[in-house]
Amino acid sequence: MLTHTKLLNFKFDKSIVLDIFSGSGSFGIECLSRGSEKAIFIEKNKDTLSILNKNIKNFLLSTQCNVIFDDFLKINLNEVLKENVNLIFLDPPFECTFLKEIFDKLRECHDQLSECLIMIHYEKNNDFKFDDYLDIVVKKNYGRSIIAFAKIKSQKYLS
Repeated sequence: MLTHTKLLNFKFDKSIVLDIFSGSGSFGIECLSRGSEKAIFIEKNKDTLSILNKNIKNFLLSTQCNVIFDDFLKINLNEVLKENVNLIFLDPPFECTFLKEIFDKLRECHDQLSECLIMIHYEKNNDFKFDDYLDIVVKKNYGRSIIAFAKIKSQKYLS
């Protein structure tokens, strides 16, 4: 979808991807296989981190990856975004109760993210008002899931 949808027209070549709530790292690793230059993974679960590190090692991608073992809400996002991130994949657990905090943190970095595409995966029944934080470009339903592609809204448009 990223490369074949005219509204998105994303180019993986030399891009930098931020994979938040990385899990096994499948999204970031897939981006690297499509030509991304670097993937930054953020994962706070120790057991999952072990799987992520094994996957990076097994695919011989260590030099293209930066793994941050921490809670996304506690990291210095400005420091991470010095990498000039082009694509953020945000896949919090469906039962996530802190979406407002996630998007407040992203919104604080609007200047660094103004050109960044955000891909978010969430449950269809989620009543969080994503439109308050994001300019949705494309949204697709997949069973009980929604995948949306968006840009972060400027703070000046938010109350």
